Amino acid sequence: MDSQRNLADKLLRADGIDPSAVSEVELVRFRRLLNRVEQAKPSWRNIMRTPIAKLTIAAAVIVAALLGIHFSGGTSTTAWAAVLEKVNGFDTCVFRTRHVETTGPRPDGFEFATEKESREYRSDTYGSFSENYENGKVSVRHYTLLQERQHLSFYGQGPHKMCMRMAIDDKGIREFYNSDPRRLVAKILAGNYIELGEDTIEGKRVRGIELRDPNVLGDEENKVPPMDDFAASFWIETETQLPVWMEISLVPKGSATRMTMIWDQFEWGVPLEASLFKPEIPADYEVVDDNGKVPDTTPKTTTEEAFAQQTLAEPYLGDFDHLPLPDVSGLALLGIDPGAPKPQVRLLGGTEIRMALDACVGKWPPYEQVKAQLRQELQGKLAIDAMDVDALATTGIALRDLFWELGGCLSDTAYPYVYAARLLDEIAHEKAPDNPAVIDQLLESIGSYEVLYYADDPALDEPRRNPIYAGIVADLCYQQCNLLKARMTGDYTPTWKDFVRCSNVMTASRIRKDQATNLEVILLLIEQAPKAGWTSYLDDLQRGEQKLLAGEVYKGPVAFMGGIGDIHLEQYARRLWSFQGPQEFRQSRLPTHLRHLKGW
Repeated sequence: MDSQRNLADKLLRADGIDPSAVSEVELVRFRRLLNRVEQAKPSWRNIMRTPIAKLTIAAAVIVAALLGIHFSGGTSTTAWAAVLEKVNGFDTCVFRTRHVETTGPRPDGFEFATEKESREYRSDTYGSFSENYENGKVSVRHYTLLQERQHLSFYGQGPHKMCMRMAIDDKGIREFYNSDPRRLVAKILAGNYIELGEDTIEGKRVRGIELRDPNVLGDEENKVPPMDDFAASFWIETETQLPVWMEISLVPKGSATRMTMIWDQFEWGVPLEASLFKPEIPADYEVVDDNGKVPDTTPKTTTEEAFAQQTLAEPYLGDFDHLPLPDVSGLALLGIDPGAPKPQVRLLGGTEIRMALDACVGKWPPYEQVKAQLRQELQGKLAIDAMDVDALATTGIALRDLFWELGGCLSDTAYPYVYAARLLDEIAHEKAPDNPAVIDQLLESIGSYEVLYYADDPALDEPRRNPIYAGIVADLCYQQCNLLKARMTGDYTPTWKDFVRCSNVMTASRIRKDQATNLEVILLLIEQAPKAGWTSYLDDLQRGEQKLLAGEVYKGPVAFMGGIGDIHLEQYARRLWSFQGPQEFRQSRLPTHLRHLKGW
């Protein structure tokens, strides 16, 4: 209590106010407020353990810093401090949030952006209800129910409607209060802000302040990540002295992505009925209960540790990494000029990215139509008939890299190079049909431009599947499974690559509606887990076994995590879980059993 009193007195003096001149009633109220906010600090460790993309983590840390109110002195004037006191007098609030993320323009000519919007209703008594919008449509509804101590999320788009339900503990209750926009007001006012003067927002006369230094938002234990740019602004209506606009804009160090978060359209102290916070779960929604706990993947046994080390030492698709790649930068194929100028293109949101990708690939000539001409050109320019398997594979990798450099599936001129990569991998497979690493390369080349399903807006109840995945892709996956079973007759210990290949088989068998093969592979992985060391996947595999025995669908274990969180990486989705893509995508992927290396 003495420390709180001393801090309160210090804050008042920092504002040029003599504590002895403040009435005892006001001083007690101020100290009570300080006590409330001191108890409302968020847990940064849990935020940093969340398995989301790097840039999203950086944004979450910044927002958490802003919302984790911790007064440390500042330049608040008496007038601005009165704003904080005023908003803390309300127990309800309605507002809009917007999250804009922009990456680019990139060297390949593309700029990727998302604009997400939500409307939130908050009550200190009941909790919160929010609707998230994408492209003007409700995508997710969230409820935080304080009295029931539950959080529910409703996902109603697409054929699979789902309600995620999670219990809220005391820490979750504290985090609910930490996410209140009033905490953001307090944090900005606690920093060394500058006055912005007056302006007009939505027809209202406002005055504002701006905070440029993100470091004041951290503390000794939780440092704010480095920023190339940062600004937090706060605007109040001059007539009511209430907040009308708050904004954070940041660029993480070394990033090409700017993230902007806006809070506006505030309604302070409006009546909110209890019925607003009593959701009903529709009959056609699947209810999934989440205990909120992330499995600990830290190896517990010597075999688990050996499996982790082997995964790091021999990454999937890494069989040819020790070989040099040929220079194919000047290679022209099928009469296409790879140096043709590219127009600047801005794509907004995941749906637009997927539809643009499908439309672009749809304009290319089919692979089978140009395969013969391509082989003739490659023989004349690279003498591919004289290449051994290693040369074919490394040349295919180099051609695939060039394909990505030229814009990948969003380019009108890149396709000859991924077609050439596929052709060389097919020749290598003909020469070494029992080499699973060559099949890996062939699957990667096909998956570089062929997606699992096509995008439609609005989304269809059943997405249009790409038949190539039930055809040649499934054939190749099944072949790898047969090669593994042949090796298992001896004392062979399966590897991480074998696990990924089996995951692909389960995806292929699900597409083919081949439950028997799916179950066979699951049983193989369960049987080999103690020997191979992939026991961290056992719970998932055993749940899959039970699902298949009950006649339900099992999608297979998630071999890799991460990768799609950043908007520009959305263009690499809709493939097999094993898909690695260009270097920027591959670097963002992490084998699920190694999540502990990231602190997740």
